Amino acid sequence: MNARSYGILAAVVVGLALTRPAVAHHAIQAEYEMSETKSFTGVMTRFAMINPHCRWFFEETKADGTKVTWEMSGAGPGALRAAGLVRIFQIGSVYEVTFAPAKNGANVGRVRTMKSPDGRVITLFHEDPTNPLNN
Repeated sequence: MNARSYGILAAVVVGLALTRPAVAHHAIQAEYEMSETKSFTGVMTRFAMINPHCRWFFEETKADGTKVTWEMSGAGPGALRAAGLVRIFQIGSVYEVTFAPAKNGANVGRVRTMKSPDGRVITLFHEDPTNPLNN
């Protein structure tokens, strides 16, 4: 290796050392059908504040008695804390949930709204689903 090669190698190493790491984040449009809205009514079985998105878990009982489990994702824990929404979710309570369904057909979705047992509608979706720029 000649002096020029060592110089280039040194420049690359220094450049990499000084570069801040890139933080990747997925677009919700890649995982969910944002142009669709589905719904279910179910019992909240778990609420998890896990970065990068909070998760809500539900059990829906169909008319024939079969059970369906659902996992909804939403904003991150910091956003829910800032909005004062952390303590309002009650495990064991029944919620009506609207959501954007997963593209792969799994029982997961991006939550839009939850209607609590007292009738309060909690909007957890910050983008306008009718805006073509969000789809």
